[in-house]
Amino acid sequence: MYSIAAKYVVAVTIVCTVIVYVETGNNSNDVTVSPEPNNATQTASALPPPVTKQDPDELEKLIAEMSLSDEQLEQEITGLLRQSEFKRARVRLMEFAGLAVEEGDKKQLGHVMTLLGQVAIEEQDLDNAEVYLLEALDVYEGIGDEVGSANVYVQLGKSHLKSRQMARTAGHAYDRLLIARWQFSHKHYMEAENNLRLTIDDNLAVNRYGAAASAYDTLVNVYTQLNNTYQAEMAAAESAKLYAASGQLSKADAVLSELELVGIEPNLLLELKNAVVRQYAEFNASIEQIERAKDYERLYNHYRAKGDTQRAWKLRVQANRSLAKISKRAMYHRQPDVLAVLHNSNNDMERAQNYLSQAEVLFIEKGLLEDIALSQSLSRQIY
Repeated sequence: MYSIAAKYVVAVTIVCTVIVYVETGNNSNDVTVSPEPNNATQTASALPPPVTKQDPDELEKLIAEMSLSDEQLEQEITGLLRQSEFKRARVRLMEFAGLAVEEGDKKQLGHVMTLLGQVAIEEQDLDNAEVYLLEALDVYEGIGDEVGSANVYVQLGKSHLKSRQMARTAGHAYDRLLIARWQFSHKHYMEAENNLRLTIDDNLAVNRYGAAASAYDTLVNVYTQLNNTYQAEMAAAESAKLYAASGQLSKADAVLSELELVGIEPNLLLELKNAVVRQYAEFNASIEQIERAKDYERLYNHYRAKGDTQRAWKLRVQANRSLAKISKRAMYHRQPDVLAVLHNSNNDMERAQNYLSQAEVLFIEKGLLEDIALSQSLSRQIY
């Protein structure tokens, strides 16, 4: 049904095994591979990917430290966080931050912006996490709250630490994909299937939906060679839906055309076509919401610059409401190449260490032993 396209010139060394894909310059199905290693069934398990999620207790710790002045709102947000409804929780927190601005309660504003940063980290929305945390830091420094500033530095360190972890996971997923394609070319189909499944899981965990769809394409080849028509069709269906949900309709249509050529059951094909249409419509709706949110953000910046803070924050809340309606696949439909991600993550290590060091200095000045130990523990996780 599908074939491996030798599209890349890549050399990857993993546990003394070199895998080389050579650009053919045409649409040939040939793949040039290095000589077979001693262990033909080698998997990527020799280099386990780092954990991308924080400690399971981290969310409960966030909830325990929430301490909002509105008890009913705190209970509502707690429920949303425990249900992993992070976007809705962020909307409610942003609304509360707007109230703190209206009331001139800077300490509460700094606290809520810190919470927003923590929730964004849990959601892996690290760009916005840094925006919220830097705003919180500005508030705390303005009122001379050094402990509040130190806590923000810790969260900024966590954000960059998580970014580095996600980059390493993406890198390991890429290595595993190359190993799986080597295994496929050498007819080690069961090992290839295992690595492809792990690759898909890792890429989905770090919001790399296009990479996951590409791995599904190779999985279709594996199942075709194993004469497992049902699994091949299911893998192709997942690939098509991922492409459509990421805005790549032409690739989704190509997958559907392949399925039609091999004679997939007509009702199943129709169902899949409808699913692709729905996914693509959801993607377009999400893009519209993103653009609307950008407009609100521009207006927020405009009125904030004019000194109309209350009106500005109302617009910022509107921006968050718009973003709460979008899908993750639309939000992350454009991802940089994995090598660029890994390169940029070197800066994350440096920035994480810098923020955590600043936190540790402030904690030492205040004699907060538990917090000192926390910042040192996080520093040891940087790699």
